[in-house]
Amino acid sequence: MFKQKFIESVVAEDIGKGDLFSRISQSKDISAYIIAKSDGVFAGVEYIDTMADMYNIDLKWLVKEGETFSKGDKLLYIFGESKTILSLERSILNILLHASSIATLTNKFVQKIAPYDVKILDTRKTRPLLREFEKYAVRCGGGINHRMGLDDC
Repeated sequence: MFKQKFIESVVAEDIGKGDLFSRISQSKDISAYIIAKSDGVFAGVEYIDTMADMYNIDLKWLVKEGETFSKGDKLLYIFGESKTILSLERSILNILLHASSIATLTNKFVQKIAPYDVKILDTRKTRPLLREFEKYAVRCGGGINHRMGLDDC
């Protein structure tokens, strides 16, 4: 339920009162792909899969959650109606970028401490309303969630 509400909010923030381009363009079936602009650790699959179900688009993942990728790698193919894909494009990219950035940084620290038999734990110091999302990204990078809230100590 959280993921659906989160995605609805992300999309609503970007689309506002409606995608003006979609009002003048004719709809057709298209495909698109996402290419990595830098090396990293991938995260965001759970959220984009939920978005795909909500907005009737099809996905073909080329990288798995928590896997490393290199600059220039194709990460994902997207198939569906042009107006839908173009309306969701920025939201998809923002979710993947934010989650993968957190996973990548977490993984850098996980790799540095690997020889010392210790673990990277996160905190509750997250951006407002993004705790579940950001802690998910930490897990994708190999970190461990400490606490979700004051009620689970």
